[in-house]
Formats: sequence, C-alpha cells, structure tokens
Amino acid sequence: MVSAGETITPSNASGSESSRFQIAGDTFSIDSSISQYRIENGRRYHAYRDGTYWAPNDDKQNENLDINHHTYLLVLEGRLFLAPLSKDIERVLDLGTGTGIWAIDFADEFPETTVLGTDLSPIQPSLVPPNCMFEVDDASDEWVYPPNYFDYIHIRSLFGSISDWPTLYSRAFNHMKPGGWIEQFEISVDIKSDDGTVTDDGPLAKFSEMCKMYRNAGEITGQSFTVADTMKVDIEAAGFINVKEEIFKVPIGGWAADPKLRELGEWALLAFDTGLEGYALGIMTRYLGWNANEVQVLLAQLRAAARDRRIHSYYEIKVVYGQRPPMMPTTETETQITAA
Repeated sequence: MVSAGETITPSNASGSESSRFQIAGDTFSIDSSISQYRIENGRRYHAYRDGTYWAPNDDKQNENLDINHHTYLLVLEGRLFLAPLSKDIERVLDLGTGTGIWAIDFADEFPETTVLGTDLSPIQPSLVPPNCMFEVDDASDEWVYPPNYFDYIHIRSLFGSISDWPTLYSRAFNHMKPGGWIEQFEISVDIKSDDGTVTDDGPLAKFSEMCKMYRNAGEITGQSFTVADTMKVDIEAAGFINVKEEIFKVPIGGWAADPKLRELGEWALLAFDTGLEGYALGIMTRYLGWNANEVQVLLAQLRAAARDRRIHSYYEIKVVYGQRPPMMPTTETETQITAA
C-alpha cells in the first residue's frame, strides 16, 4: 500500500465510477430492553447511553463497519495489527468493537488468547469462537478490569466518540500488563489529493465543507473527530514507550493506476456510499442546524463528486502503537535488607 510520503498515480481512465458492489437493504429486530433502539430520520441509534455515539447501529451502518474492516485488511495487506505481538498473549481488549468482526478474526488467529470486545450496542453475532466474548459497556466509564490485566488493547474508528482521550489512554496503561501494547487506528476527516484535483472551489468543494462540519461538530460535542492528529502525542504522554506512527493513503474510487490501489479505492468508495448518510445525518441535524432534506442534497453531491475519476481524492488512515514499559527485573542488591 501507499504510505504518506508516496504519491498515488492515477490511471488513464475517465468518467464516472461504476461500483461492482451492491448495497444491501436495512432490516433490524428488537431483542431486549437494551435493544429498544431510537429511530431518528429513518435511522436506528443505540439505546444504552443514548446519544453518546453519533452514528447509527442499524444493519445498513453495520454493513458499512464490515466493509471498512475489509478496507483496513487491504491497507494492512491482510494483517489485523502492526504492533509486534507475541503468539502467547493471554488477554486482548477491543474497545468499541462494533459488529465484532475484528475481535472474531483476531480470536481465530490467536485461539489460545481470550478476546473481549465491548460496545454500546449488542449488535455482535452469537456464533463466535469459544475464546471470543462481547459485553455492552461504555469505554469512557471507569474500567472494572483488574490492573496489569491485558496484553493488547485495540482501538479502531472511535473518532468523535470520546471526550477525554488522555484519561482513556491512562486507563489503558494501568490495566495493561507491563510489556503490553496499545494500538489505535483512526481515519483522518480531511480529503486530499496529490495533484491538486481536490480544491476548495472545485467539484469536491463539498468535501472541504464536510471536513469543516466534523471539526465544528467535535467542538460542539467535546468529542473530537480529529483524534488521528493527536493520538500519538497523547499515547506517549500516558507513559507508553516505543511509540510508532504509520500513515497510509486510501484512494476514494478506482482511479489509481496500481491494481491493488484500484481495488482498495473501489472498497473505499463502497464504504463511502454505505456509510455517508450515517456519518452525516445525526451530526448535521442535531448539532449544525441542517434538516434531513438538506443533508440528503449534500450527500448526493458528495457521492457524485466521489465517482468522478478526474478527481484523485484520498484520505489517510493513521495507525499508532506503543508499549507499556516492561517490568525491570529486580537485582539481588535491590532485594537485600540492610541490617541495623
């Protein structure tokens, strides 16, 4: 894949994007009191801690989460993580697990490891590997786990969801074993191009408007949508060492000349299509004064612009991982008690 310092070369094809993927419809069922979900503008939202998370939890949005999971796999060339994990880790925590697809895949790859996924919504499947489990929980609450408990804590796509990231990182540090790893994957809300085809006054000017929308919403809610820009510094400040950051470019649409990047771009466009309404509708109608019809007009303009192969747009995925300092072995001198 392409890292931040490299340029994506566009292909010679032109015209509008024709996705080879089909988007499924939206269905849902109510199972228990915690699943008495709220319907707003035709979309379904979580009941537990209502309003804490801004995106829907209906089947349409859950399909988008799984599509994004595949996009991450393409970016990372099939890997679920970048941190240098050993095969003998005991416990893993997946914060904001969503549909649970990452936790399930990780549990399959590490069958001797216990994997716990937490989320505000009980939308995960019931048929999972025996070493994988899910709980309804709010990551912003006080953690009930023992200290020095987890070997690896995984965070992905929680932008706009946490009001106090330094506190969350501090809790992760305290509940992680010495030598354990934290890893966070976040999407930048900025849409870019390497060749100037994304401009403030061009066909994708609406992208710039959308980026500003997320920044403004984060200021209003106190839950930043730009955590991708600050997580490395905050993870280091929490006490983690060996902190590394990797940045990957993800083209939107199949405009790239490289076949692998073209496939990645097609999946990214599918994710854009399936997720755009859910990402925008609640934010814009609750906090920014738009009505639902105005939002739909903007989304139609954005979808048309994203399919224009003359516009070589991409976004960045940023990955940061760091280690809690290993416990230093106690020397014989340190353990001696000096006689009076």
